[in-house]
Amino acid sequence: MFDFAAFRTRPKFLDVSPGSPWCALVLTFFLAASFAAFAQNLPQTSSNSPAGAQTSPAAQKLPPVTTTVIVHGETNDDYLPESLTVGTLDGAEIKNAPVSATVVTRDLLNDQVSRLLSDVVKNDASIGDDYVAVGYYGWFEIRGFPIDLATGLEINGLTVAGEQDVPLENKESVEFLKGIAGLESGVANAGGLIDYVTKRPAVIKAIDLATDHRGSAYGAADLGHLFGVQKQVGVRLNLAGERIVPYMNDTNGWRGVGALATDFRFSPATILKTDFEYQYKTERDGSGYQLLGGTSVPDINRIYRSTMLGDQPWGLPDIYSAFNTSLRLDHTFSTNWSAFAAAGLSRSDIQDNVIYAYGTSFDPVSGLVNCPNAPSASEYFFCPDGTYGVYDYRDPGELRIDAQAEAMLVGRFHTGALAHDVVFGGELFLRSVQEPGAPPPNAPSNVADGAVYYYVGFENIYAPSTPIDLASAENPLQVAGPRTLWEDSHQSAGIIQDRIHVPGRIQLIAGARADSLRDNNYSAGIPTHRFVWLPQFAVTFNPISTLTLYSNYGVLLSLGPQGPWWTDNPSQFLSPFFTRQAEVGAKYSPAQRILLTAAIYRMRAPFFYPKTLAGPDTFCPAGAAGDQCFESEGRETHNGFEFSAEGKAADWLRLNASAAAISAISTDTGTPAYNNQQVINIPRLHTTFFADMTLPRFHSLHLMPGWSFSGRKDATRDDTVSVASVNLINLGASYKPGGEKSRVTIHLYADNILNKRYWSDTGANGGDTFIWLGAPTTVRLSAHYTF
Repeated sequence: MFDFAAFRTRPKFLDVSPGSPWCALVLTFFLAASFAAFAQNLPQTSSNSPAGAQTSPAAQKLPPVTTTVIVHGETNDDYLPESLTVGTLDGAEIKNAPVSATVVTRDLLNDQVSRLLSDVVKNDASIGDDYVAVGYYGWFEIRGFPIDLATGLEINGLTVAGEQDVPLENKESVEFLKGIAGLESGVANAGGLIDYVTKRPAVIKAIDLATDHRGSAYGAADLGHLFGVQKQVGVRLNLAGERIVPYMNDTNGWRGVGALATDFRFSPATILKTDFEYQYKTERDGSGYQLLGGTSVPDINRIYRSTMLGDQPWGLPDIYSAFNTSLRLDHTFSTNWSAFAAAGLSRSDIQDNVIYAYGTSFDPVSGLVNCPNAPSASEYFFCPDGTYGVYDYRDPGELRIDAQAEAMLVGRFHTGALAHDVVFGGELFLRSVQEPGAPPPNAPSNVADGAVYYYVGFENIYAPSTPIDLASAENPLQVAGPRTLWEDSHQSAGIIQDRIHVPGRIQLIAGARADSLRDNNYSAGIPTHRFVWLPQFAVTFNPISTLTLYSNYGVLLSLGPQGPWWTDNPSQFLSPFFTRQAEVGAKYSPAQRILLTAAIYRMRAPFFYPKTLAGPDTFCPAGAAGDQCFESEGRETHNGFEFSAEGKAADWLRLNASAAAISAISTDTGTPAYNNQQVINIPRLHTTFFADMTLPRFHSLHLMPGWSFSGRKDATRDDTVSVASVNLINLGASYKPGGEKSRVTIHLYADNILNKRYWSDTGANGGDTFIWLGAPTTVRLSAHYTF
């Protein structure tokens, strides 16, 4: 439940005047509800199910485990798929699944001309940026909890190494699960999961060409065919190439993508599905800003989004080489019993290079902070006047591997009046991380211990960049240490779930995961061996066929975060911790293909932060007064409300709208100034709205308005410094010459059409607080042609 007392202490949060957060929330509800209600009163040409139809538990059928091969390349264009892959072990319908989830369909990806995950997450108000740099893969947070890149991203339900920009060219949809998913993810972070669903083989020949107003160039081909008398073999190939021209100077790059999907139907009961994708990408990486002196936000009107901090001609690009591959075998034994086995391998190899803007400038002789007129400034933030340190950062050969295998048996049986849908099986998961480490004995003096991180000079955010002679500033030139094993994590688990159909349209879902974790963090020398029981419970009730009421409860174990390099316990991993969640919600799906979802949740986890010591303590026994120690003390409690509307409200209107209100409060932290404060980088209100409207008398032309609101975000843990709220307006259009059956579709889409200057996030990824400038206006043009 909400902490209403906390809300009463913030009267501005309850302000409903124009432009206030609550006004934006009310407007989102009004728009979505009005569109849905208005659409129901219009004549409809078709309906997905007879009005008032109800299904008894005995008449319900298990969702088929096998996948029907599509015989053409057309897909539903209503922004709402039938089933949900993420968060359900048995492929439940999204409208009946007792979880809060959003699906961004292929059609919506096309309408918004999406290229990166950062383009896609803007469709869900419960998801925010946590560290999204130009030219680098992004970190995101769900319900205010950062996603663990080791376990938080999946493709077709199998975990992939999240340190990559997963290509979208071969994806049919992107699913967002909000909240705990312990049965599926095991030991992971609690915010939720992001799952990419791949395109399956179909008869299709299509090409895409695109550009933007900065000169990016993009081309892609989607080719598929079905072979055999009964179309029992299917193949789909996706190829793409892109020249990348971002809004930040000198961050240009390019990428190439190849993906292959196959379906082999050995018999009506058995099908094998395979997927393989590879992406090579090279692009310069830009740094974010920090608070000035740790106490103020840079003047946004004096800096430019096109500026790369510390830009130097000797800067090297990041290079990404990643592949993800998987296979899945489904077999149906009988009407009531089926099984599947799946395995996946994900590998991301990164040459990480950046001119890193961090902290203050230093005196070259004494090595002390050298901020103009501020000799006692904190070295972990930019100087009060905007001066910052420039570092040569090179971390070659970062290698991350995720491997997973699972086997499940799915079945149905009856015990008297109760019907049981059961799923049980096992899973193995491996996570391996290799990075530069300590130099070998007798190595040259210029071989660094780990990555190269070398101070080469200073710049100022309000002044043009000046050349820095790397040869003299870094003499001799540093070389990273040899690649070594940093982390080796193994999980083996047994999984069971029972969905009990009780008379009266009630379902009781009980599941658990018995997980054995062996995690070795060699960088800290602290192994973790743990066995944990992760339960999840849910109940659903259908008073009418179009309405689902649900509640769920779950517990999740997460690995402890790692201390920042500048604390007294650098690189130390803290102990694993539990997060608990309780949630209630409702899903309403009227005759039209639209789904309205509302949920209220409460999540609680430990609070982690760098603490200023009064003396030695348990986490830093050798610490001294005034030192910084990375600790877990107190807790953060996230109470939230979510609303979403997605689907086709009428023949002329499609919607994707959401709103999230979050009270994320830290308590009992050991630092009084941090108690009862909103956790940094979490807006109290975030809304999104996107619509596709067919214009009267111009059925070939669609208008696509979009809007989002993000409340202010705190940038310090005592909430004394924050960045302002922002409204962003987007606008797009699509045109099909010759009508809806045209082979050609042209999309024009513009983000931030008013070119608002704003700060997009204030996350403390890795313990350091960075603030990032939001992107300026970006206009994309694409053309899709189907042969």
